Amino acid sequence: MDGPPATGPRRRVAVLAAVVVGILGAWLGMVLLGRATVPAGPFRVELEGGFGRGVTRLALPPFGELTADTHVAPLALSASLHEVDVERLTDGVRRSGVDGLVDVVERDLVGGVRAFAWRLLLAGAVGGVALSLLVFRRRWNLVAVGVAAAVLSVSAAETLAATTYDVAAFSEPTYSGSLAEAPELIGPVRDVSDRIENMREGLEQAVDGAVRAYTSLQTRPSLGDGGVRVLHISDIHTSPLGMDFAQQVARGFDVDLVLDTGDLTSFAASVEELIVSEIPGFGRPYVFVRGNHDPMWLQRRVAGTSSGVVLDGDVAEVAGLTIYGLGHPVFAPARGFPVDDEEFEARTRAAGEVIAADLDLAVEPVDLVAVHDDRMAEAIAGRVPLVVSGHFHDTRASVLDGTLFLRIGTTGGSGAGVFRGLEENPLVAEVLYFSAGDDPELIAYDVIQQAPDSGSLTVHRVYVLEEYGELTPSPVAPTGSSGI
Repeated sequence: MDGPPATGPRRRVAVLAAVVVGILGAWLGMVLLGRATVPAGPFRVELEGGFGRGVTRLALPPFGELTADTHVAPLALSASLHEVDVERLTDGVRRSGVDGLVDVVERDLVGGVRAFAWRLLLAGAVGGVALSLLVFRRRWNLVAVGVAAAVLSVSAAETLAATTYDVAAFSEPTYSGSLAEAPELIGPVRDVSDRIENMREGLEQAVDGAVRAYTSLQTRPSLGDGGVRVLHISDIHTSPLGMDFAQQVARGFDVDLVLDTGDLTSFAASVEELIVSEIPGFGRPYVFVRGNHDPMWLQRRVAGTSSGVVLDGDVAEVAGLTIYGLGHPVFAPARGFPVDDEEFEARTRAAGEVIAADLDLAVEPVDLVAVHDDRMAEAIAGRVPLVVSGHFHDTRASVLDGTLFLRIGTTGGSGAGVFRGLEENPLVAEVLYFSAGDDPELIAYDVIQQAPDSGSLTVHRVYVLEEYGELTPSPVAPTGSSGI
């Protein structure tokens, strides 16, 4: 007579399955719920955690991030500056210096990290409960095993991370973003008697870097609902560093669109087409006007990207702004197709007649005109409120007959020769702030400049009304040279 079936192995398999389900549920719970934003002095820091390699990632948008192997637990941690109260940051440094600011940030972070650890544990537990119930339904013993596995796995990972955490790992971090070429902006954690005393040393370095990165900013202008932020870049010259810098600024300043005023390439070589593959990475409309170094095939490649908007004698409404753009009339790639300087200038200025005729045919008034060389738009001074350009690798602004001409330096720095002339060719970008409404006006703009060799970074804010007064373009275009 046969005895009862052997259930021991089946039970063990079922229990093991419940453990796996519980751990998967914990992972899922932390993915969905394992983040929180905590105040830390003048900063609002977004904390995230979840199962993964034992690293800590510190992000300072828009300038990049650094990652270090800080602990052996299977728990990946990240902290990102989500918001910066620049006025409070500046006041705090003025009153008590960086050390005093570190005291405040350290106190707030200790409490915030403890609360986040409990949140992470709760997220894992919720995930374990949800997935265990989904898989095992009313087999309560297995559900209980799954939930216990979820809670124990998260708590064990947190405990191991806390006991093995080594802030000295930040003495040799991995940099990405703009910081990859300029780690001096943050700098390594200081070595105190050949060892790191405690977490404060690392915190002080991070705060000091953030202070230097952000204190040149004033409070962002109030744009109201529907206000538009535009990232203006120019003269990338096939520089991957410049493209990455621009993407970091676009994300950090939360712009609505990118406006590239040309010379995306330098030599018209087919290999330079690779720079076009970076455009979708902005995740925003990318408005492009051709520079004198850009071939027509490149313009077609940009137009073929998922976010590319090419303007070449066209008007387009993008993110609430009506923009006119015209490609440069001269094709003169570097080291080829030499063009006489006088001929180049004459053909450049002659483009003004084309722009004027196109504006006469425009159905709606344009909010800004984008060209590569501002001499192309001299003839329309007084007819539009704003002209943006590049070409000269020189940042400047001027007003002619009520039209503001903004010329930005080179976003690509030294371009393809990224390791040459770094001091003379910083990375430059511009963020333009437009008001909301049917008739958007430029309120302010930031000029953002970073030196790739030293990491020296400045952000200079200009309020248009304070700097230039009320801009009132006249209805009749002026004659003669503008002297821009």
